Amino acid sequence: MTYYVSKVLWLMAAPTSALVLISASAALWAALGRSKWAVWLAAAAACGLVIAAFTPIGLVLTMLLEHRFDFSPPNSQAPPDGIIVLAGSGYYGIDAVPALSRDYPEARIVFSGFSATALNKFARLGGDPARVYVESRSRTTFEDALYSAALLKPKPGEKWLLVTSALHMPRAVGCFRAAGFQVQPYPVGMKTEGPLFALDVTGSVAFLYLDFAGKEWIGLTAYRLMGRTDALFPGP
Repeated sequence: MTYYVSKVLWLMAAPTSALVLISASAALWAALGRSKWAVWLAAAAACGLVIAAFTPIGLVLTMLLEHRFDFSPPNSQAPPDGIIVLAGSGYYGIDAVPALSRDYPEARIVFSGFSATALNKFARLGGDPARVYVESRSRTTFEDALYSAALLKPKPGEKWLLVTSALHMPRAVGCFRAAGFQVQPYPVGMKTEGPLFALDVTGSVAFLYLDFAGKEWIGLTAYRLMGRTDALFPGP
């Protein structure tokens, strides 16, 4: 039930959606009631939309998340005991795993939150499906960690490579640490890299960055309040 409630609430809580709703509601309130407070509220929400569209606020919030964990290849002298690939990584994660599976042939591999079709993609890229577990029940990051812990039963001293999107990595690390995993982040699908990426972050693209980052920051706060992560902003 919590899952469905969170999805409905996010439709209104996404930063750009919230600003639009506040602006429209306040404008209607001002028109019907002639309230000066409603006028100011509508103006403030409109300013928020302008700031979101024409300043780097969404970009900065995204960069703080994506660069929280510096990428470093796993130590070949201490290979990971397993590789956990979250659905939040999308096809970037599936694309990365065949090479990782060849580099670490003894590591267990788990696709969490994916459907069984992920195995077909993995096999087409040269991976061995016989080495893979698929945990398809997971719908949230918390469930990824919960069900993976039940399946894998991590032991002290074991090292697990955690593959997910760079944007999603802080929340994922916090959840898996709280579930008993010693994880090494392997971020993929970074949005804030390359010499020209910042030039395109205006208008509708800027709104997307703000909403993507806003979802993670709100998720980090909510998960910490519910005790699902080991820190408000998990770090190295």
